[in-house]
Amino acid sequence: MNLLNQSTLILVTILFNIFPLPAFPNSNTVEIVRGSSEQDNVTLKVRVVDDQRIPIRGLNPEDFKVKTILPDGTEEILRDIELIRPEKAKPDPTYLVILLDMSGSMKHKDDSGVKKLRGAVDGVQVFLEAIEAQNLPVEIALVPFGEGCDNNYRVSQEIIKENLESSPYPETKSYLNNLAKVKVCASTNLYQPLTEAVEFLGNEERFQADSSEIVPRLGVILFTDGFDADPNRNREEKRFQELKNIIEEYSSKVTVHAMGYGESLSTVYNRATCDYNLSKERQTVNNLLEWCRISGQDIREFIVDEDRLQEIAQTTPGGISRFPRNAQEVIDSLNKFLTTLREYEITYQQPNAEKAGSYETQVIVNSETHGLVNLASNTKTIRFKNFSYQPLPWWVHLLFLIATIIIGKVGINQFKEWSEDLKQQAKRNLNS
Repeated sequence: MNLLNQSTLILVTILFNIFPLPAFPNSNTVEIVRGSSEQDNVTLKVRVVDDQRIPIRGLNPEDFKVKTILPDGTEEILRDIELIRPEKAKPDPTYLVILLDMSGSMKHKDDSGVKKLRGAVDGVQVFLEAIEAQNLPVEIALVPFGEGCDNNYRVSQEIIKENLESSPYPETKSYLNNLAKVKVCASTNLYQPLTEAVEFLGNEERFQADSSEIVPRLGVILFTDGFDADPNRNREEKRFQELKNIIEEYSSKVTVHAMGYGESLSTVYNRATCDYNLSKERQTVNNLLEWCRISGQDIREFIVDEDRLQEIAQTTPGGISRFPRNAQEVIDSLNKFLTTLREYEITYQQPNAEKAGSYETQVIVNSETHGLVNLASNTKTIRFKNFSYQPLPWWVHLLFLIATIIIGKVGINQFKEWSEDLKQQAKRNLNS
């Protein structure tokens, strides 16, 4: 090896040590959402999602294995598990706020020629019908937003609370029909309505754990076709960061999904006249507002802030962002949101379970069909109660019942005999 090659090898080695290659994590993830124990049985709620955070369905029991760590540090791999698929699992109670954009841009047609307001209303109607069909315990508050014209829709926590309704949602459906007839004209204020929704769900006392210690699911669907239309764009960054801080504060309780309905920024750029050629990376909301125009139309009515909506959804675990271009994709996107309400349910028997013991647990998924290879979850600590009730076999209950009947019958007969003796003795006393 000559001196030049040696020098090159040394340099490359040094660079790799100083700047190691970045890790490329598996884009699919598995997460233990919740774990509970009853006697020596453990039940886990497990979420498996793809790189867009969309739940992966169709996994089988053999695709899962559970790794449990005993108190002495011994690891055991459990394959003898019971699996309930998400569509069969018992759903948790859910409270969901749907924020519906009523800005003037919703009057425009989507890629399929449907007015966006109509596409949005029809999509939410189908969403409600799907919840009813699956008999999901979901309360929904439909809350329109938009301000700055005659049809003004301010959002407050009081309004959200008033609009909450259970299935079959008669008031919500009627409200949707009325909204579909509105001549939209407002501007889009994204951040204030979302702040109100997140704080309402995060602070309301009724959304705490119920008597069975099940914590209700809390979620927001932000449905918009635009961007935060503060006239002073210089304040947008500060306002967004304030919103993000609030979402992060409640992220352990409230999941936020975001839907941007309309054209992509690149599509808007391609049909606009711009002062500069903008690369894909430079096709941002601010650059299109400043340097681009659409003949005979207001470009502001066609811009969807994809970056902000993605960031909003990614701030909460399980949050999904979708960008439908037409009415059918709106329905498909809402169905994706619906799948996040249930997970796989795994039940197994904990080896050597002890009262008041705790065990570290991890779920590992392998599925050739779905391209999942040794996909490992977070580690969850499963704690057992100080004491547990061991139910008796059915035949023991039957014996107890039969014995109770026999003893009761003997007791009644003895009471009758005793009572009859008292009567006879009383007669003899009267006659004497």
